[in-house]
Amino acid sequence: MTVEWFRSENGVPVTTDITEAVSTVNWSGSTSQAARTAEIAVINAPDDTNIVNLNIKIATGDAIKLYENGGMIFYGEVQTIEKTSDPGTLTYNCTDLLSHLLRSTGVYNFSNTTAEDITKKVCADFAIETGTVVESKAPIKKMIVDGETIYDIIMRAYTKASKQTGNLYICRMDGTKLSVEIKGTQVQNFVLADEYNITNTSYQETIENMVNVVKIYNDKGKQIGEVRNDELINRYGIYQQIYKKEKGINETTAAQNMFVGVEKRVDLDGINGDLKCIAGNGVEVYDKATGLNGLFWIDGDTHTWENGNHVMSLELNFQNIMDSKESDEKEGK
Repeated sequence: MTVEWFRSENGVPVTTDITEAVSTVNWSGSTSQAARTAEIAVINAPDDTNIVNLNIKIATGDAIKLYENGGMIFYGEVQTIEKTSDPGTLTYNCTDLLSHLLRSTGVYNFSNTTAEDITKKVCADFAIETGTVVESKAPIKKMIVDGETIYDIIMRAYTKASKQTGNLYICRMDGTKLSVEIKGTQVQNFVLADEYNITNTSYQETIENMVNVVKIYNDKGKQIGEVRNDELINRYGIYQQIYKKEKGINETTAAQNMFVGVEKRVDLDGINGDLKCIAGNGVEVYDKATGLNGLFWIDGDTHTWENGNHVMSLELNFQNIMDSKESDEKEGK
């Protein structure tokens, strides 16, 4: 792991390798929080000339870059700094540039466009470069935005696209560029197994978010259809939601996509972590203690580097679920 501190001094960009002064790095992300974060602990040792000579005076707004195996895995801004009066460590909490889209809002009136074009438009307006933005080619007749975050605007557009394409989508930062990708890509040539790299697992199942009946309404508030999962209804009773028909979207398919059954989740700790085991991807798991066997989707991840070791903690889901964004607003035809 290599850690670089990037800032501007009198208008000149300056980069300093501070790896020697960093004791611990935590790199993490989740499908619900969207932006990835990094927490670095920097040694505060005023008697160590090697540390003092680095002249580390990291400020909020400065950037931290993380490199592993020759590639940059994180570029983020320092959001908070934690200091204590005693010698020890200084902790810097950093968030990638997706935070700008999570904390900025906008007003738009889109018509006859696509999710990918909406993404490029709002990113350009907020000076965020775009990298690979997957093409859905799914038409969006109309989408009115009134004060939503830029991230929610993008995901709302791709939620509409998902109902037409059947694909799931996720936003990620690739350095300073925003990418939108197909969610659920499987980590290749890597398996988590209790025999050699799993150190601990715990299993949970819940029906807290169950949906087994969806009633379909038109824009006038009249019910025009209904979908039901009789197997779940017979076992657990009725858990009902409603779906308001949208122009250009098959209402039956969209309503069926709202079904939620028994959700099963796993927390897993492993050694010799893989950098591709990040939120939104899928990974194979084989664990005799919990009976896990097959492909699971990562909802959250934390990778830690300390004393030359790379360990990771994963939150796994039996289902691949998108961070969908809906709106109750009537959007016309």
